[in-house]
Order: sequence, then structure tokens, then C-alpha cells
Amino acid sequence: MISNSLTTKMQTKFAPSQIQFMKLLQLPLQSLDQRIKEELEKNPVLEEDYQKQTEDIQKLGDDDSEDYHLSMYFQDDDLADYKRAVRRNSSEHRVEAGNIFSSGSTFYEELLSQLSMLDLTAQEQEIGEDIVGNIDGNGYLTRSVEAIADDYFFAHNEEVPVKTVSNVLKKIQSFDPAGVGARDLKESLLIQLRKITKSPDKDHNLALKILENNTYFEMFKNKQYQNMMLKMKVNRDDLDRAVNIIKSLNPKPAVSNNNTVFENIYITPDFLIWNNNGRIEYQLNKSYTHSLRISNYYSEMLEKYRSTKKKTDSDRQAFNFIKEKMDSANEFITALDKRDDTLSNVMSAIIKFQYSYFLEGDIDKRKPMRLVDISDMTGCDVSTVSRVASNKYAQTHFGTFLLKDFFSNALEDSGGNIVSSDTVKSLIIELINGEDKKKPLTDDKIVVLLKEKGYDLARRTVAKYRDILNIPVARLRKSL
Repeated sequence: MISNSLTTKMQTKFAPSQIQFMKLLQLPLQSLDQRIKEELEKNPVLEEDYQKQTEDIQKLGDDDSEDYHLSMYFQDDDLADYKRAVRRNSSEHRVEAGNIFSSGSTFYEELLSQLSMLDLTAQEQEIGEDIVGNIDGNGYLTRSVEAIADDYFFAHNEEVPVKTVSNVLKKIQSFDPAGVGARDLKESLLIQLRKITKSPDKDHNLALKILENNTYFEMFKNKQYQNMMLKMKVNRDDLDRAVNIIKSLNPKPAVSNNNTVFENIYITPDFLIWNNNGRIEYQLNKSYTHSLRISNYYSEMLEKYRSTKKKTDSDRQAFNFIKEKMDSANEFITALDKRDDTLSNVMSAIIKFQYSYFLEGDIDKRKPMRLVDISDMTGCDVSTVSRVASNKYAQTHFGTFLLKDFFSNALEDSGGNIVSSDTVKSLIIELINGEDKKKPLTDDKIVVLLKEKGYDLARRTVAKYRDILNIPVARLRKSL
């Protein structure tokens, strides 16, 4: 949980508008759309602005339009300044927003649908949505239950026990696909095995024993079957059957082994970025969300009650009700606008910082970039930048990426130049792809080869990057 000093520091009450803004800022595009729908349902004063919504979609997708639109852009010879320009919608390098959507249910929509079936309190529902929002494309939870509890505290000034978050997580871990919401491979495999094993036989019990014991599981991962037989006192046939049961499970629960909706995880990017003849341009993706406005009907009704000289009790109640809903609607719209401005501000800073990278999509051009770097450029708190980078996607002309992928740590090569850790990871992939599979490269050998290229790394650093890249150790990459 949050430290005592930080907890004391955060006792200051946040204004409701600030809390609402922070909650909206954290949501990715599809979750934001759902949140807007909920607000439309509960506040009659809010209504959709279909004209504005249509205009937003046309700005993103209609290259033949004669309309002008605003877009942020940066030029090679003028990187020092942010420029906002009006230009015709004519670039052949535009990213087509209409090409990125699917009519099928998304992985996250399926999880949220299952969440809605549970009998949860309002607090548990919000925690559940936060958990779902932090599940990655493979089906794993990327944040700890302590961090999610801290998020709730920061948003509401109200502490929630870690146990409450853990209980909600357990319910989500019972969802389909089996294994979703796990924090690591071992937990995911255990969830799957327990779910399919209603009446465990001898083989399934042995498989459970392997997964439940850290020592046995490490032996299993490293294919140390002879040691397992001795340690567990089982014969080879029994062990083979148990191992085959584990191997039949799915290491990436969000990517199904059969043709279900989970095989394709549809991503709706929050940003569209493109290269327009050497000039990097971007735009917030507005084609998926609802545009809102205050209802003229209720505005006129409020003025009518306001101008009534002799108000009955019924009139006063109606006036207070409409005013309360009007204030709430205005605050919600203001928070949405502030969210857009903040996202745009952070994205423009990221593009400026990583300009050479966005021009070509060459990972070697991606500079080390920390949250504090973008915080300094934008004037936003580090926590605000973190919320923007969390679960947000950018579609570029060379692929779709999580915003957090643009951030990396700094390393120094033998020439004293600062390079991104992504560059080293890319070199490790290149070395392993080119290795002799009969004699795969050990981490020690990779250290030597990287040093020859000017990167002096410790063996444990190479091993850490290899693990991050989900590349097995050398003996597991060996082929006969």
C-alpha cells in the first residue's frame, strides 16, 4: 500500500471535478466510450451532439473532404516549437480510422460483460473495471493489487483494503477464458488446471503438485525431468502424463487455441500518428466516442423556472433537480475536454522527444525517455503522465503500440553515448534469431557479442532483458 508519509500528504480532499478528471484520464478509448454511455443514461440533461460527432469522424477518415481540420504537426527544421496548423485533409499518409474497428466483441468487452453479471457493490464494480483495464493482450494482470488499491485511494480519498481488491480479482480469475487475470504464468496455469479438473485423477493431481510447488515448477520449466522423478519419487510414465497435461494448457489465456472471440484482440488506438512527407502529424481518435452537449430543452426549462416569480414547492424542487443535473453535466463535459487537452499535450511532447523514431519507425532511433522527461516538458505531474501512458495505444504508419512502449531506460555504450535499452533488446533478438539452433547462444556468449558491438552489459542484465522478451535460456532453444 501507499507509504504512511504519502498517505498523510494525500489527506487533502480533492475537488469532485479533479477526481472525475483523473478517473477519465486513466481510461482507454473503449472504456471511455462505455463511461460516457453510463453518464448519458443517468443524466437526462446530457445528450449526444451528433453533428460534432460526425465532424470528428470526417476529420479522421474522409480524405476527399473539402473541410479543413486542426492537427498538431512538427517540422524537421522547427522542432523547438509546438505548432497548430490548419491544413487540407489530403495526405496520402493519413491513418484511416475506419480501418481499425471490428464489429465483433473485443476481449475487454467480453470481460466487462462477465463482470456485469456479478453481484458487486459500486466500489467492487469500479475496482473490477480497473483490474480489467490493466489486463494485457495475453490475459495477464500488469499491476499489483496493492497498486490498484492505491489508485482507488488516489481517485476517491478513500482507502480500500487490499483484501477487497484481491477478492474481486479472484472473481475475475474465474472468467472465461480460463487463466485470465493471473499475475504470472504459474498462477495462470494453476487457474486453468483447477477449472478443468472437477474430479482430479492421479495424473491431474500430479500436475497440480508440480504447479503448486515452486521448486517442482522451476524444474518443469527447465525440463529437469530426471531430477523431478527423484525429488517427487514418481516414475517416468506418470511424470510424462502430468507434464503433458500442463503442456496442454494455454500460456497466453487471452489468445485462444480454438476459433473463439479471444483469438483476435481488437485494439482501438487513442492516437493516430502519421508521416506526411517528412512531417509527423497526429490526432486524437475521436471516431469511437460520443460527443456531448447540454440539452436545449432542459436549459430552456431551467430558465423558465428561474424566471418564475411565484414558485411553488414543486417548481423549486424541479429547479433544483435540473440545476444539479446541469452542473453535473457541465463538470463531466469539462473533464472530458480537459482529458483531451492533457492527452494531446503529452502526446505532442512524446512526438517531439522521439521525433526521429516516429519519422522512420527505426527502434535504434528511439531515445531513452522517462516519465519525468515528459512531465518536465508538459508541466504535468509524473502521475498524470503515467495515467496517460497506461493502457493507451497509438497507431502509427509502422505499427500500433502502447504508449508505455515509447518509454525506456538509458544505457551507455563503450563510446560514452547514451542509448535506449530497447536498442540492446533489439540486438539480443537479432543475435538469437541468427544463432545456430544446435548450439544456441548462452547469456555469457551474448554478453561477449554485445561487448564487440560496443555494449558492455553484465550477464544478469542480458538475462533480465531475455526474460522480458520471453526468450528461453539456451538449453531450451536447442534443437537436434
